[in-house]
Amino acid sequence: MRFDTLQGWLSWIESCHPSEIELGLERMGQVFQRLQTDFSNSKIITVAGTNGKGSCVAALEHLLLKAGFSVGCYTSPHLIRYNERIHVGGQEIDDPSLLHSFEKIDQLRGDISLTYFEYGTLAALDIFSTRQLDIVIMEVGLGGRLDASNIVDADIAIVTNIDIDHVDWLGSDKDIIGREKAGIFRAGKIALCGDPQPPASVQAVAQELGAIFYQRDKDFTVSIQGQQFDWQGIGASQMGLQQINGLPVSQLPFDSVVVAIQACQLLGLPADAAFYQGLAQLQLTGRFQRRSYQGKELVLDVAHNPAAAAHLAQRLAQEPAQGNNYALVAMMADKDIDAILAPLANSFASWFVADLQANPRALKAQALAARIAAVGCGPVQQSATMSEALQAALALMAAEDRLIVFGSFFTVAEIVKLIDDSQLTDHRRGEA
Repeated sequence: MRFDTLQGWLSWIESCHPSEIELGLERMGQVFQRLQTDFSNSKIITVAGTNGKGSCVAALEHLLLKAGFSVGCYTSPHLIRYNERIHVGGQEIDDPSLLHSFEKIDQLRGDISLTYFEYGTLAALDIFSTRQLDIVIMEVGLGGRLDASNIVDADIAIVTNIDIDHVDWLGSDKDIIGREKAGIFRAGKIALCGDPQPPASVQAVAQELGAIFYQRDKDFTVSIQGQQFDWQGIGASQMGLQQINGLPVSQLPFDSVVVAIQACQLLGLPADAAFYQGLAQLQLTGRFQRRSYQGKELVLDVAHNPAAAAHLAQRLAQEPAQGNNYALVAMMADKDIDAILAPLANSFASWFVADLQANPRALKAQALAARIAAVGCGPVQQSATMSEALQAALALMAAEDRLIVFGSFFTVAEIVKLIDDSQLTDHRRGEA
């Protein structure tokens, strides 16, 4: 074996391809064929979209496991541990399984160079094939048509929504982006769109490919009443409409949950509101996730594009703090910073920024502070590290205030690690 630790493999995989991202399925397809995976007894669900993919996968996993299916999920990126990317039976994959698959892929690839994401996707598919699961859920990494996850044919392909992000790769036109994301659709297979107002290209691609297309607010609809909603859509027979009343509003993004329910109904899950009550408590790390730290409330949200920032602003308005909201933020330099800041400009009493020192993609704190000030978002305090920025924010906050951590997966990951490490240290001191 080339390496006997997961970190050894990951460090090598990260450095062995000349570019971090290389869209296209030709190289990976050759290795995938050599893996000889078998999904003949598995239903495959592929989830694409600008935002809400991870939440859709989390809702699907929760519901399908509750229904008694054996389920594998592949998502990205991870926050703390690489193992988070691959779930089997609701549990993170173990290191030995990853080491075995990485070694197998390394031996089969010959002189074919693979990206970090391609290695991980192939490993997930190898693991899922070996376990012979009922359902395999694949989250698209970037785009759809040329993404590594699209190497397998989806029985149900989901597009959560379409908005502007990754413009260097996907362009800045929603119609073009919609066409790329709809590239996961397959002839004669189900294609779902959870976006109430998608670009016309999504349905156009479905028609071109011959997919069985169902559209939010046309084929499946919702009516919200407070903390409950009624759902109407297509049942497993795909004949007539199915009605479920009194469903709980989840902490996860609403649109993602709605389209996940439609997928589950097509798979024959119960059309009974009682079955879905667990959605009310379902949380996904970094998606408007509430944490308590040093007696203060934190909300962790990976919002890193304009649409996600607008959704975050809406949630903050709908669920106001007793006191003030404060922001702790760091972003990647290749994002549309001003467009992300715009919907949140009036949301915070003060902003705290810091460098993500280990991330070369991150915008320097000084530059981010200048952008925040230029947009007129409010006072900005700059710190050298995320730890210092967190402590500065907590020192300013009153008990009834709330700190919102957002801007990227990397931002949230660093704060999660700081909190968890601190709480683990406090626990060990207590034991002593």
